Amino acid sequence: MHMIRHPGATQARSKRNRTLRASLTALAAVPLVGLACAGGASDAGGPDLTPGSAEEALRAPGALVDAELRSRVGVVLDEIPGPERAAAARYYLEKPATFWVARAKRQLAHTTYRLTYRNFYYDDSEHRQMLALPPEEVWNVELQGKARRITTTDGHDAVEIGYVFHSTIVTDAASPGAAEPRLRRVGGVWKEPFNLPLDPEFLFQRTGYACVDEDGYPLGTAESENVAQMFDQECDVETADTGSCHYTELPTESCLDALANHVGRVDTNLRLERIPYTAARAKASRVGTFTHPDLPDLAVLADKLQNNWVEYRYIPSDSCAITEQCVGGSGWRRLLLFDASIKNTGAAPLSVGSTDESSPPRQHNMFEFSECHQHFHFRHYGDFSYGLAPGDKRAFCVESTDRYYNNEQTPLVHEFGCSNQGVAAGWGDTYIAGVECNWIDVTDIDIPKTGLTSNLRFQVNPDHFICEGTPVLDANGAPVYEPTTFVTESGAPVDRPVCDFAAGFESNNVGTKPVTLLAEGGLTTSACTRDQQGPLRDCGFHEQEEHVACTPGTTVHLTCTVDRGAAAQVLRVCDNSEQLGAIPCMYREALATGAVGSRATTLSFPCPEARDAGEPGGTYSFYVAPLLSTQALAHVSCRAH
Repeated sequence: MHMIRHPGATQARSKRNRTLRASLTALAAVPLVGLACAGGASDAGGPDLTPGSAEEALRAPGALVDAELRSRVGVVLDEIPGPERAAAARYYLEKPATFWVARAKRQLAHTTYRLTYRNFYYDDSEHRQMLALPPEEVWNVELQGKARRITTTDGHDAVEIGYVFHSTIVTDAASPGAAEPRLRRVGGVWKEPFNLPLDPEFLFQRTGYACVDEDGYPLGTAESENVAQMFDQECDVETADTGSCHYTELPTESCLDALANHVGRVDTNLRLERIPYTAARAKASRVGTFTHPDLPDLAVLADKLQNNWVEYRYIPSDSCAITEQCVGGSGWRRLLLFDASIKNTGAAPLSVGSTDESSPPRQHNMFEFSECHQHFHFRHYGDFSYGLAPGDKRAFCVESTDRYYNNEQTPLVHEFGCSNQGVAAGWGDTYIAGVECNWIDVTDIDIPKTGLTSNLRFQVNPDHFICEGTPVLDANGAPVYEPTTFVTESGAPVDRPVCDFAAGFESNNVGTKPVTLLAEGGLTTSACTRDQQGPLRDCGFHEQEEHVACTPGTTVHLTCTVDRGAAAQVLRVCDNSEQLGAIPCMYREALATGAVGSRATTLSFPCPEARDAGEPGGTYSFYVAPLLSTQALAHVSCRAH
């Protein structure tokens, strides 16, 4: 995830100019799901409980910070109609503890954006910086009692359970105080306020862009599978001229109101306390071993490539994806989306350089300003490929967004972002699936009916522009550059910094993951993996009809039923492509979605109009799925009028 300015955004609209609203939000908030938390944001600025001085804390070999969050997580049943809702409630009430722990962790993921960019939420005079949670492998989630069905105070029908999250941050002695002044001393306490969705599963379907902070992302990045990583509880109702969160759409509700009205809101805080450093406590929470004691070393995280799916997008001829050559052409394209993640496994920070006009990387054309995306591209970040398809270079910003290590050499605070690119020791960088161009266009790959399994491949630093070793300096201490055959889009020559690379630095620069593609379909037609139920889900659907004719621009009324005795189904009406056939759409892009039973249900939607010369409109397709996954798939009979 990345703070990259997109077209139309200005410095005045960025979070750098926000005042301190987070604590005020939590102070004013009334818990809407009956959650009673010990303490609150009102005592976040209370006195340090300090048995020792800050100077004494700095003399320790490291630092430990206890992290605790008390919350509730649930499954909201509002959209499931009739007798199926009671069946769904019974289904979730019987789920094992592992289901609820996984759901709690999914809720906790909504703290990521705020903690990663925490310094932008506070006034500079408060000296607050990023403050990442420890890696998930040292998270402890303890469930409180058993799941129960409730009606929340704002009227949501839900199955919920309480939990306590606990973990310990291990870092260097100076980092806690640099991240949060209240943590300079042992015994110091800070409470970071959070307003979280009671149900973390269908947030985008229920609230749209209300809680999505698009600042730094290409338009249209957010979707159901990545919205947690863009979640910002402070997003408000905005206009095109005053916003700092919303660009693709301008919601009519604030995030806080949208959570209360459509999801259920949990008002809580992350309690952080600096505790005495002990070797035993540090060992119990320590994560990560450095490959080099004094040099940086980038590694591709192959396991992260497992988060992938196929999606259909319509690419207009003036899209940045065309300009950046991220697709094979305009029109409907079938794309393989995936997370692309790297980490610095060396104990030294890795610096790519500043994008400032006077910096050596700019002077040697390493960074190139994209008029389309309105940010600087580093074109030598990585190569991506699938199977025998040729690799495609991707131009990204290299920054530190994920703290993968949890040890005394991995800081909490670093200097890297898109204006000063690099990766701190023990930190990593993730481009989430959904970011424009973080995909492979598989539209034109010949895929047999039985499917195709090939390796999804990601190579970082393919052209050796990133120094994974020691930079070569001249007599004045300035970096030395060498000419290359690369040129910018305007034809200017690109020079490369000279580096004394560490032995074997490329051994971990490539990651692969076998991925199976079917001849048709995408995320919507794939199996559900998180026990998603009801009409909002973006999985588990089956194509029933394509190329159903209608008159472009008119309203179609589709009256549908299932056979008597058959289980209720979800009907999703999608666009149709003259070139690719049925488009397996997700909930937010669907022409219509509704539950269909033995009694007639009517869905109304506009008949698709022409998109371009090759896509004349006038047809639609539809998909069906059992309303509940425990029920059988049934045929849906429809009559258009």
